[in-house]
Amino acid sequence: MKAIKNAIDNTLKFVMATSSLILFVVTFLQVIFRFLFKSPIPWSQDAIRLCFTYLVFFGAAYCVKEKSHLNIDVVIGMFKPKMRKVTDILTNLILLAFFVFLAFYGFQFAMSGATQVAPYLPIPMSVYYASVPLSAVLMFFYMSIQTFEQIRDFNKQEEGK
Repeated sequence: MKAIKNAIDNTLKFVMATSSLILFVVTFLQVIFRFLFKSPIPWSQDAIRLCFTYLVFFGAAYCVKEKSHLNIDVVIGMFKPKMRKVTDILTNLILLAFFVFLAFYGFQFAMSGATQVAPYLPIPMSVYYASVPLSAVLMFFYMSIQTFEQIRDFNKQEEGK
C-alpha cells in the first residue's frame, strides 16, 4: 500500500510541477510575442488553460493529502476533544461522499467533451474535463486514508480508557 501511495504522490507532484513549468514558460512566451513582436501565439491559450486546469484540480487533491484544505473550525474548536474527533470523522465521511459524486458526474462531464476539440490544439475537450474526475478520485484516495487513520486512532483511544 505504501508503494502505491508513493507512486500516486510522485505522479501528483510531477503533474503539478510540469503544469506549473509549462504554464510559466508559455505565458512568458505569450507576453513576449504579443508585446514585442505584435503577434500572439495562437495555441498558447489552449496550453495555458490545460495546464492551469490540471494545476488547480490536482493542487486541490494535494491539499487534501496535506490536510490543508479549507476548514472552518470556529464552532468545532468549542467542542470537547472526543466530540471534535467524532465531528472530524463525520466531516470526512461527508467529503468522501462528495468526492464520489464529483468523480461520477465529472466522468460524465468529461465524456461529454469527447466530440469537442480545443480551438487551436487538436486535443479533445474531454482531456481538459478529465481533471475533475481524476482529482476527485485522488481526493477520495487521500481522504479515505485519513479517515481510516482517524477511526483507528479513535478506537485505540476508546480501548485505552
